Amino acid sequence: MLELHNELPSRLFKELVAAGSVTNVVIEGTGSGLVVVLRVGMNDRVLGATRGGPRYFQSIDGAASVLQQAGIRTFNVNTTNWTPKTLKIKNATLL
Repeated sequence: MLELHNELPSRLFKELVAAGSVTNVVIEGTGSGLVVVLRVGMNDRVLGATRGGPRYFQSIDGAASVLQQAGIRTFNVNTTNWTPKTLKIKNATLL
């Protein structure tokens, strides 16, 4: 189970990436959107929002953009608990 209360502030995220301390990254689906889960040492941390709490993304593109701007080019994606807005809209019109 993903623990969303272990946020990593965005300023610290950039510093840890620059120092080479982030060893694995997963864009993970949740019921509220996508979050970025970072492996730092032996711990998994969720990228935090500027004003506290996890930073939620509504698209893989948005999350990937933040990672690439920080210098992370390789990451995994798990969309098990996430449905794109376009698929939600398409399914709603079919009902």
